[in-house]
Amino acid sequence: MRLHPLLAFGYFKHSRLSRHFRPRHLDHTTRLAMSDSAKLPRVDFDSTETVGSTRWMRLETLSYHVADENSTDGSGSSVRKWDRAVRTTKQSEDSIDAVVILAILRHDPNDISRDEIVCVKQYRPPVDAYTIELPAGLIDAGEEPANAAVREFQEETGYIGNALDVSPASYLSPGLTNESACLVRLEVDMTQEANLKNYENQSLHDGLEGCEKDRGLEKLMIPRVGMLNALHDMQQKEGVKVFAALYSLALGMQIGEGKGL
Repeated sequence: MRLHPLLAFGYFKHSRLSRHFRPRHLDHTTRLAMSDSAKLPRVDFDSTETVGSTRWMRLETLSYHVADENSTDGSGSSVRKWDRAVRTTKQSEDSIDAVVILAILRHDPNDISRDEIVCVKQYRPPVDAYTIELPAGLIDAGEEPANAAVREFQEETGYIGNALDVSPASYLSPGLTNESACLVRLEVDMTQEANLKNYENQSLHDGLEGCEKDRGLEKLMIPRVGMLNALHDMQQKEGVKVFAALYSLALGMQIGEGKGL
């Protein structure tokens, strides 16, 4: 007797043979673990341990599940550990911590060779050296990334800028921390008297906070064309360390200029 597939399924379901193919009873924990197996690896944030904390940073040990066909509890997964650093100002796992600012001073719209990238030079205790970086800063609670970028840019460099676009969140060192940042592109109108005076160092810039002032933060203009070579020169002559995102930007610009790696 040949049955339609659907009828065959019904026949099988109600036959005596079906009793031998019924799944064994699983406890709630095991069934939950198996239902989540498609989501592996994943972090169990309820099991996060705080190792230590300061005013600005917290060290945590995460527990995360990975697929393991040899697991003894039948869940198909096992638990691993990972340490990470977290900013105490972070509002949630998905919240954005900071902004990194890309501002290009265009002195002549018809000549990009005169363009300059606004950077900052400052002493960084963790690396015991001066660094060359793009301007950046933390986002205040309830503040939009674009507004934070305009505020931080003026505080660190003295320039008044307007936000053009904001990138999605990106991660600078995901093996160490969940810190995230947006790249915000700013336009600086060099016809504004305040910006022109700031460029010529004719205006008093008092926007730096105590910590930044103590570390000697200063604005720095680097030519857009040939920026990678300029960074290399500063590394060799001054012993500065370069922010990874800035170096990547300079390398990308060189490739864009057709000069290769």
